[in-house]
Amino acid sequence: MIYSYSDYEHSKQLNADVCVIGSGAGGAVVAYELAASGYSVIIVEEGGFYSTKDYDGKPLNSMKTMWRGAGATVSFGIPSISIPAGKCVGGTTAINSATCFRTPEHVVHQWKQRLQVNLDFKELESYCERVETIINVTKLPWDVLGNCANIVKRGADALGLHCKPLMHNVKNCKGCGTCQFGCVEGAKQSMEVSYIPLALQYNAMLLTHCKAVKILFKGNKAYGVQCVITNEAGEKSTCTVNASVIVCACGSMLTPLLLKHSGVRNKHLGKHLQIHPCSRVVALMDEEVNGWIGVSQGAYIDDYANEGIMLEGIFVHPSILAASLPGVGNDFLQLVQRFNNIAAFGVMVHDTAEGVVSGNMNAPLLWYSMSGRDIETLKKGIAYLSMVFIAAGAKQVFTPLSPFPVLHSMDDVEKLEHAHISRKDIPEVFAFHPLGTCRMAGDSSCGVADSYGKCFNTDNVYIADGSIVPTSLGVNPQITIMTLATKISRHIADTLAHTRCV
Repeated sequence: MIYSYSDYEHSKQLNADVCVIGSGAGGAVVAYELAASGYSVIIVEEGGFYSTKDYDGKPLNSMKTMWRGAGATVSFGIPSISIPAGKCVGGTTAINSATCFRTPEHVVHQWKQRLQVNLDFKELESYCERVETIINVTKLPWDVLGNCANIVKRGADALGLHCKPLMHNVKNCKGCGTCQFGCVEGAKQSMEVSYIPLALQYNAMLLTHCKAVKILFKGNKAYGVQCVITNEAGEKSTCTVNASVIVCACGSMLTPLLLKHSGVRNKHLGKHLQIHPCSRVVALMDEEVNGWIGVSQGAYIDDYANEGIMLEGIFVHPSILAASLPGVGNDFLQLVQRFNNIAAFGVMVHDTAEGVVSGNMNAPLLWYSMSGRDIETLKKGIAYLSMVFIAAGAKQVFTPLSPFPVLHSMDDVEKLEHAHISRKDIPEVFAFHPLGTCRMAGDSSCGVADSYGKCFNTDNVYIADGSIVPTSLGVNPQITIMTLATKISRHIADTLAHTRCV
């Protein structure tokens, strides 16, 4: 059952075995796995439930309804970094690019060594395979990946690099290119299309427009979640969800703030924020590109992964990308008039810096400054990608670096490689993968949750979202989050079964 505004009038007290706060990559998986195991589940979701009938292909309309703060979530620091997050059923999976990577094995080993996280990589692989089956992770043909991917592959081939198609969680994708603003084809298998409907088939209850504001405790045991419902007129009411187990899956921005507000104390709460800072390089080609046709994130180059650099496709709707092109006046107009000839690709950094989440759930504050090492890594990635575009025949390459706004040749790239770039020289940085603010660890001296996602110093509160991922991954994290959520679900199911037997 899906609750809408009118359904709350006579439901001020709701009861379930499990209350899951959030319906994104972690929450939706937990909800389905536990509902399918025979437990009653209530999902609390602050946003609304949107589907293809709500998508008009206009990014700004979707951003207003589906993006937290209409896309205005940024970190404070130098440079300031835009960090979009979903606020809807499906969470950020509803507004991501459907890119799928498995958790790198060497990263799991690092977690074991540094933080004593008890994870078996082979066990994780079995959970990962289950996830990939449910969300239909697949390889798309090059024509659906779009011309940007083909251009970058041409340049990579010329340089002896390896440009490969990304894996996507889609079905019958035709490459409409609106992944981040609601898939108008209904092809993307984000949580509101895959796991949430499965959970509802097993009688899970979904509360939309319902915000969890506090977890209620008696001692170390949680017994419920206090919620606020907001209707279309902005009028507020309250309800309480009583449950034997509480699962926080609000994401790296909000989960630590909810736990703090609920009285959970841990020195690591809200710390260790890592985000995969990224930027993009734009190229002007002689050929017609029409980059908006095809999936927005089609291919990748991982030849520089050992340097902390991943090159990944990113082409967004013309109304967004065109506004960010360089130049003013007539120069800008001339470039926009050649938008059909524009190609774009992204650079992502496996970051070493850490930030902090503070503030409150109504106004989370993210503090993050890129380290000198990460600035250098981003600069190198921009240089590498510029070389790829020039090798592919680009006439001009536009970078986000203010001292090097336009490159014309390999000589220009060489000058960039040897230049010193500071934080203030990179005005355009984005991040889409906040992680680590409630990280898993061997004990509470190193983290917030154990290897099963159980919050230290609580009896029955679990965390199942990106906040428990201990460090930056170097790859897109949605599969890692879903995999960990599957493992956590199995543990919760076993724990509840044992409790019932006793």
